[in-house]
Amino acid sequence: MNISELSAFTEKGILEATASVSQTPQRQTHISLNGRGVPVNILQQWGWPELPLTGDGNIQLTASGDIQANVPLKPTVSGQLHAVNAAKQQVTQTMNTGVVSSSEVTSTEPVQ
Repeated sequence: MNISELSAFTEKGILEATASVSQTPQRQTHISLNGRGVPVNILQQWGWPELPLTGDGNIQLTASGDIQANVPLKPTVSGQLHAVNAAKQQVTQTMNTGVVSSSEVTSTEPVQ
């Protein structure tokens, strides 16, 4: 099953997503979510850990996992979240087996 276009306006900005779920018993699931002009911590309300950034910006999330009956989801989930705020600070967080690790906040501004 494929979801090719899904979008939602937030209080600020827009979220757009695509997803697919395989027809195998493992129900391999992939999701891609892009946010433009959204609060960079918008995913926190859905269970993603708080980012070390503040304000509005752009986010990109890709994740995959298996949605099987009677099997925990968390150990199967892997993904990556990249966020850039209006101050041009950016961070990338990686999820492996449901556990998030974070990189340092960096700036996309050119060094003067």
